[in-house]
Amino acid sequence: MYLLLLIAIIGLKTLLCKGLAIGVFLLAFWIKGRQLRFNSDEWDNFFLSLPEAKVQQYAIGIYLTAAVVSSVISYFILESAGYRHSLGIAVLIFIGGLAITAYKWHTKGRDYLLKRYQEIPKTILERKEKEHRENE
Repeated sequence: MYLLLLIAIIGLKTLLCKGLAIGVFLLAFWIKGRQLRFNSDEWDNFFLSLPEAKVQQYAIGIYLTAAVVSSVISYFILESAGYRHSLGIAVLIFIGGLAITAYKWHTKGRDYLLKRYQEIPKTILERKEKEHRENE
């Protein structure tokens, strides 16, 4: 019974981590949007000047924030479920998730993120060029 509950908690932690990552991502964009006064030209300039290294740092920061918060919540769930070593189990779940994510990041995640990010400036420049031609 405890093993089945532990598997369910690990699954919940994984889903919670993904949900929190999306929430942190959206919150970061909302905060940046407020700084840029939700002006599309300011957004364009922001993305055109944003280096790839910074994109990677943001992605890692968002993941780590979500992983830590979801692990803390998992600790409280484990504690309320009556597990003896709740903190140790929560730390092991965190380290396991971190190891799996680090492997995925190094094998394909980083390249995918950078490939998708490189499409943004191209799209912005193509749109600006099209607008410039239409205004002439």
